[in-house]
Amino acid sequence: MSLFDRILHKWLFRSLANQLLITYLLVITIALMAVSLWALVAIRKESLTDLQNTLEVEAVNLGLEIDNDLVLDSPQARRRIQTAVERRATRLGVAIVVVDKDGRLLSDSSPPLALKNLSNEQEINEALAGVISNTTRSEPASNINWLYVAYPVRSMGETTGVIRVGVALTEIERRLKRDLIVFLEIIFATGVVTILISLWLANRVNRPVKEMSALAKQISISGDFSAFLPVSRKDEIGELCISFNQMIGRLREQERMRQEFIANASHELKTPTMAIGSVVEALQAGAAEDPKMRSQFLQSLERLTDRLTSLIQDLLDISKLDSGAEARGQESVSINALIAEAVEQVRAHAEKKGVELSLKLADGEVPDSAEGGAAAAEPKIVGNYLQLLRAITNILTNAVNYTPEGGAVSVTSRLIEGKVSVRIQDTGVGIEPADLPHIFERFYRADKARTRETGGTGLGLAITREIIARHHGTVDVESTVGKGSSFTIQLPLR
Repeated sequence: MSLFDRILHKWLFRSLANQLLITYLLVITIALMAVSLWALVAIRKESLTDLQNTLEVEAVNLGLEIDNDLVLDSPQARRRIQTAVERRATRLGVAIVVVDKDGRLLSDSSPPLALKNLSNEQEINEALAGVISNTTRSEPASNINWLYVAYPVRSMGETTGVIRVGVALTEIERRLKRDLIVFLEIIFATGVVTILISLWLANRVNRPVKEMSALAKQISISGDFSAFLPVSRKDEIGELCISFNQMIGRLREQERMRQEFIANASHELKTPTMAIGSVVEALQAGAAEDPKMRSQFLQSLERLTDRLTSLIQDLLDISKLDSGAEARGQESVSINALIAEAVEQVRAHAEKKGVELSLKLADGEVPDSAEGGAAAAEPKIVGNYLQLLRAITNILTNAVNYTPEGGAVSVTSRLIEGKVSVRIQDTGVGIEPADLPHIFERFYRADKARTRETGGTGLGLAITREIIARHHGTVDVESTVGKGSSFTIQLPLR
């Protein structure tokens, strides 16, 4: 590719404004050339038609003047025909030829008179047959286009001769050339105006796109999401700018959440890690020699390890949910079996704390185990069984953890207008009104001391909300401090 080709390619294909400019210019130029060509053809056709009609009229008039002389066919008659032909040819600026019924030349407006037979000429031959004929051809001697009209002169029902009137088309062709030049000037002037208008329009349309591209490049380099595009238009470009600004806002919010997530995750991982390190140091310092101290430290080490494992698992789960990796595995899920298995998973923990755990399913059956729930397979939803089990188990675990000894946790499901509603209610400590809007946020704790004591990570409810949302459902909470909380999950039936 030559240097010129590279420059042209860069100028044309790397600028939307230049592409619009070339497009507008080509469309308008092609349209104007098509209109000009049509106009020239129409003008030529109309001019030839008018000229042909004029020649026919002159031939008719001359025929009325010389029809008797054609019948006489005498020297005197031929002289009168020649005089009439020369007079009309001189006055009209045309070439006139008269032939007899056999096609022999009787008179010619262009002397000297040549006695020859013209019956082999197309228009003469057709006129001798009794029809008015016309033709256009170029004469080899002069290389000029001529229009000929041959008119048959009839007497007593017979053709006595033919009058052919011809005119050079030089003037018409000259006029067409002038018109062509005018059209080309119009095309050129229109092209210039089109370029100016196209440049203005393309620049107006392309300006927001350039601003958008510059801002996107700035964000990619600096990572700063503080700038927004100015929106001054109400058309599609304006809507695009608004959408771009909304995207920047979403990216800024996601970046804030990412930074908070990293900070919180680092803090949460740091706390049990440092505690484990302290226990190990104590054991190395001699606590391992005392059987009682060794047992206490090992139990503490086990709890810290379990907490760290739980936190890492929650981080992995929420990372998978964010990436969409857990969106697969859709199947038909029996909601009764799902709830029953979740209850069975936390039953031992509830009995250990002395918390009563009850279950009432939508069909009225209360299975003794997860297998019993599997027997009552209706109603059903479509989703990922393990994800949904995790979501319900998270809420149940929190309910048991925040319910004191002697309290109760009840799980109830019922059908409501094509949806299944699962309500988990406890008689625990409740949640402060100021904390209710934030409990589904990642790492948020309504009571940090109690949560750390029970081993929570602050991610359970966030994971639950994400899972329910991915199954097109909702999760709501109502709580009264000192009386307990009620979580309601609604999922669409299959």
